[in-house]
Amino acid sequence: MNSPLDPKALRQVFGQFCTGVTVVCATDTQGRRYGITVNSFSSLSLDPPLALFALTRESETLKIIEAAGAFSINILAENQQDISNRLAKRGGPEKMDGVVTHPGVTGAPIVEGSIGYLDCTLRNNYDGGDHVILVGEIKLAAVGEPLPPLLYFRSAYRTVTD
Repeated sequence: MNSPLDPKALRQVFGQFCTGVTVVCATDTQGRRYGITVNSFSSLSLDPPLALFALTRESETLKIIEAAGAFSINILAENQQDISNRLAKRGGPEKMDGVVTHPGVTGAPIVEGSIGYLDCTLRNNYDGGDHVILVGEIKLAAVGEPLPPLLYFRSAYRTVTD
């Protein structure tokens, strides 16, 4: 069933919601790191500890996450716009070149300098139209650098102003 809504107009409406910027990372069976920029992140539950995000069905990183069964969600700081831009592009593990990470308890890469991260195992995935909604069970969570967050609003990066 097709929507009668114009996708460009709908995207503009969605853009009125300010989001933080995260990158989701996973490792394939050969130990190569994959990452993708995600602004569809949301907390889901404290008991059990769950978080969710969505990826387009064509995402190479989606296939890596499903195979690995683990991933990290890294909340980016204002000074990490370059990482967001790099991981927003199409590509494979080469996108992670130059992104400093360390392995989390699940083996998923944790981005150094993030203001917080969640290290998760894949609990469920659900149909989300042209996306797949992934729910992760949080195995470790930590607050990182005490820096302002990287924000996205009206198709551009923004900063926090009091």
